[in-house]
Amino acid sequence: MHIIEQEDRSVVQVMAYSQRLQQEGKLAERLQTTLELESLLAIYGSEVRQAMGVTSLAFAAEETVFAVFGHIEQQPQHQAALHADNQYLGELVYSKQQGFSAADLKRLAKYHQQLVFPLRNALQYAKLRRQAMFDPMTGAGNRLLLTETLQRAIVTKQRAKLDTTLLLLDLDGFKQVNDTAGHLVGDAILKRFVEVVKAQLRGYDSLYRYGGDEFVVLLQEADASSSQLVFTRIKQAVLQDPLLSKHKVGCSAGAVALSDTCDERSLMAQADSALYRAKRSGKGVVKFAKQDNNEATPCVG
Repeated sequence: MHIIEQEDRSVVQVMAYSQRLQQEGKLAERLQTTLELESLLAIYGSEVRQAMGVTSLAFAAEETVFAVFGHIEQQPQHQAALHADNQYLGELVYSKQQGFSAADLKRLAKYHQQLVFPLRNALQYAKLRRQAMFDPMTGAGNRLLLTETLQRAIVTKQRAKLDTTLLLLDLDGFKQVNDTAGHLVGDAILKRFVEVVKAQLRGYDSLYRYGGDEFVVLLQEADASSSQLVFTRIKQAVLQDPLLSKHKVGCSAGAVALSDTCDERSLMAQADSALYRAKRSGKGVVKFAKQDNNEATPCVG
């Protein structure tokens, strides 16, 4: 009878081990289904959460921390640096109420072997995507990123009714400097202008290079009054900057508020028309697009 019980336990252990191998094989397959970093980590996080009782998981790479689930608190933690072919990918930070046993760490090491190459692919994809979304010279978002962000902002406006304003900024006096001082100076001015503008924006606002010396700022939760204040800050910062003031570079803007029925083409057309009026009025001002047959009060800063 005792021998039979031992045999039964052995069968159960073999079956459990076989199921674990099948589960791990399925995880490897699921990890190969996406190049999106967030989706990849969600798949991995779901596995370790269910299989091992992990209470929180975060991934840290390039000074960025991505919380996969839970909150890293004062619980027993395990940190694991991940490498693929000697390339450092980042670090996973786990926590678990009961702590991590030697068997847990051994199992996590096997999970990491399945994760590292899909993770490397996802990180490379994210890097290429970032490069494709930003202007290489100034570091501002490009038109592709602007299109995506505008589409999300319009949907948010339709759902949440939050005020969002688009500012189309144009540098006053830039063409003359670029023609007389040369393109190297012109490039330096554009880079510095982006730095100055970014310093005046809140964390949830965003800046894009639209083309040449035109830039777009998307102001979240900003009505006409607060948008005027933002432009005033930008204008004053430009005037006080040593490089920009040395070359007598300023800025003008056209502004338009997002509506429930707007699209990118109509928004940019309205902003461009408002910018044209700002330029004609003497520069250094912002004009709001005409909406509902009423012209908004210009901001003269």
